[in-house]
Amino acid sequence: MLLGNDLSREFLYTIISLGCPKNRVDTEKMMFVMSNGGYSFTESPPDADVIIINTCAFIELATEESINTILDYMEENPDAIMVVAGCLPMRYKAEAAESLPEVDIFIEPDNMADLPALVDEAMRASGKTKSVSVKGLKQSAIGRLITTPGYAYLRVSDGCDRKCAYCSIPSIRGRMKSEPPEKLEKEALELASRGANELILVAQDLCSYGIDLKIRNGLELLLERLNRMDAVSWIRLMYLHPNGFPKGLPDLIRNSEKILPYLDIPIQHISARILKDMKRPWNSDAIKKLFDSVRERVPGIVLRTTVMVGYPTETDADFRELSNFIESYQIERVGVFTYSAEEGSAAFALGDPVSTEVKQARADEIVEIHSRFLEKRNSSRIGAIEPAIVEGYSEETELLLQGRLWDQAPEVDGALFITDGNAVAGGIYDVRINECVGTDLFGEIVV
Repeated sequence: MLLGNDLSREFLYTIISLGCPKNRVDTEKMMFVMSNGGYSFTESPPDADVIIINTCAFIELATEESINTILDYMEENPDAIMVVAGCLPMRYKAEAAESLPEVDIFIEPDNMADLPALVDEAMRASGKTKSVSVKGLKQSAIGRLITTPGYAYLRVSDGCDRKCAYCSIPSIRGRMKSEPPEKLEKEALELASRGANELILVAQDLCSYGIDLKIRNGLELLLERLNRMDAVSWIRLMYLHPNGFPKGLPDLIRNSEKILPYLDIPIQHISARILKDMKRPWNSDAIKKLFDSVRERVPGIVLRTTVMVGYPTETDADFRELSNFIESYQIERVGVFTYSAEEGSAAFALGDPVSTEVKQARADEIVEIHSRFLEKRNSSRIGAIEPAIVEGYSEETELLLQGRLWDQAPEVDGALFITDGNAVAGGIYDVRINECVGTDLFGEIVV
């Protein structure tokens, strides 16, 4: 690493994005401001003058991963300016600065425009200087780069007004703040112009979009705007809470060629008693009626949900009710995580009485139940021709292209490996499914 007044070379930054897709949006915004501030991106941390870790601190395991990642990169490149962004400094503030004194800069999302100037100051303090320059990137209304091939996340709001007993998000991200629909439409158009064939709408609470802006039926109105955009092929909806589910959404999906018949509706549990303890404002019957209604109104709909096991008041009977529901309702995509006692949440006072072993056994059982169903479903698709988006070469081998079928969201629903045919990254193609292994499928492009 060069020290001193060296104006003849580029100064490099790298960034590591942890956590959810909503964090990915902040990562892309930081990349934009750093590149516009005169820094060049590198994928090689040992060569970087600046390392930015965009952290997650939603649960204890995520916080531990964030801290371990920071320490690992400090060890790998001790001369780099270390920047810690995201939820860790938002949630812990003074504690983070005290426990990680080696970190040069802690920055929260609201202040990310100041990042280049803060890095410049830290560089000067460490004996490095760079020429003052602006990269001259193409003007952007959205101020972010795209790091995902062929798709982009459209974050419609941040924060949450709900008071789920186990959740720390409101204390980290604050109350829900929706983006104006005009701004989102402009952002979507720009993302599409830069190669995003698929837009994935994300928020902590997608169903409540627009309430803080006094917009009625906000999500439906936004989707009607986006649905008119010729440049976008797919629109995917993630993080729809069962409570407040838009009544007109199924009809909107059924009548649209762009809005995918794929809905992510995290229920957390099905036991009425546990839902009440979690302060989830709906009951098991309402969830079942919602799922039944959506399936009836949108033929071929694919549902995804997330459930939690090991809540402090969960009994064996409560868990059995949940596992029976997962088996009987045959939900196409299921994610499961174990309860984590989080400071700042209402449930923290309950302690953590369910043992780690019991939690993991319950989680494993949910995975096993769903895996059996998923294997049957995937096997039944062999020979079928379905649309898929291509993301590029596989990370495992450059002999295969990798992508996703229409009912696979990035990172959580497995992958599609393409064994034959030519394609351009970001393109959508018809693929004949030939084989399935676990959550992954293999197929060939049909010309």
